[in-house]
Amino acid sequence: MSKQTLFGALLVSSLCGGAALAQTTVIDVISPARCTPTAGRLTRCSIPTQTLTGTDFMTAVPMRTVVQRSLSGNCSTQYPLEVTLTPTGGSATRYTFLSSPSVVLRGLDRQLLTSIELKDSSAWTPTASFVDTCRISLNIDWNQVDVDSAPQAQTLIQDLQADVTTKTLQRDNLEALLDFSTAYNFMGELSNRFYAELTTETMMDLRAKSMDTSNVLLKVAITCEQPAGTPPELLLTDADRELLNQLFFNLGTLGGPGDYTKPDGSLKTVRDFLGDEAKVVIDKLAGRSTPAVRAQYQAQYQAAALAVVAAQQKLDLARVQLAPWLTP
Repeated sequence: MSKQTLFGALLVSSLCGGAALAQTTVIDVISPARCTPTAGRLTRCSIPTQTLTGTDFMTAVPMRTVVQRSLSGNCSTQYPLEVTLTPTGGSATRYTFLSSPSVVLRGLDRQLLTSIELKDSSAWTPTASFVDTCRISLNIDWNQVDVDSAPQAQTLIQDLQADVTTKTLQRDNLEALLDFSTAYNFMGELSNRFYAELTTETMMDLRAKSMDTSNVLLKVAITCEQPAGTPPELLLTDADRELLNQLFFNLGTLGGPGDYTKPDGSLKTVRDFLGDEAKVVIDKLAGRSTPAVRAQYQAQYQAAALAVVAAQQKLDLARVQLAPWLTP
C-alpha cells in the first residue's frame, strides 16, 4: 500500500471525531448467488439495480471514488458485460468491467460522493456463461483525495490560502466601514455641540459688539498720541499696542452674526454654514451612517468574520488531508 493510500485511509477514519471511516463497498456481480449453476457452468446471471451509500464527512479538497474489479477463477466470455454507475446529482458512467480493471467516479465539482446507483446496462448478462469457478465483484473505494502529485497538492493549498486572504480583506473592509459609520456619528454629534456653543446668544452678541467696536479698537492700537494728563500707569506701551493689534485681527475670526443666520433670521445648521458643496458630501456620508445601514454593516461584518473562520478551518483541514504530498 502506498504512503498516500495508507494516509488517506487513516485520515478519513479520524475526520469529524471518528464519525467518518475509510469505506469500501463490495458488490457481487458474477457468482453462484447471482447466476444459476448448471453442469459446471454459471448461467442466466442477474445484476440487480441498487443504490450504494457512502459515509459523509468533512473534506477541504476534491474527492474521487474508485471502482475496481476483483476477479478470480476462469471468467472467460465473449460478452462485454457492463454496469452503469450514476452518482446522485452527477452524470452516468458506463463501466465494462471485464475489460477494464477500474474506473474513477467524480461528483459535481469533485465533491464528496455519498450515493451511487449501480445498474446492469448490458443486454448480454442473462446470456453469458462462465465456468463455475468464476467470481467477479466490484469494490467501491469511496472518496479518496483526488490528488496525484505534490504540485497538484500545492496548487490546492495556494488556492485555499488565496481564499483566506480575500475573505480576510473583505472582513477588514467591512470592519473599517462599520468603524467609519460609528465615528461619523460621533464626529457629527461633536461638531453639532461645538457649533451650538459657537452660536449661543452670548456669542452672537459678542460678534455684534466686535463689529461695532473694531474700528475704535484699531484706532487706539495704531494711534501714537495719548490724551494729556493720562496717568503714567494708564499710558499705552508698544507691547500694549501689539496686544491690541492681535485682538483686533483675532476678532475677525468670530465673523458677524449674519454668517450664522439665514435671511429670515433663523439660525443656520452646520450643513447650512458649510455651504451647498459640503451638503452633498455630508448627505452622502450621513446616508451611510443611519441606524439601518449600520445594522446592515454589522450583519455583513459578522457574516464575513464567520467566512474567514470557515476558510481558515478549510485550509487547515486541507493541509492535513494533503500532508502525504506536501511532506517530503
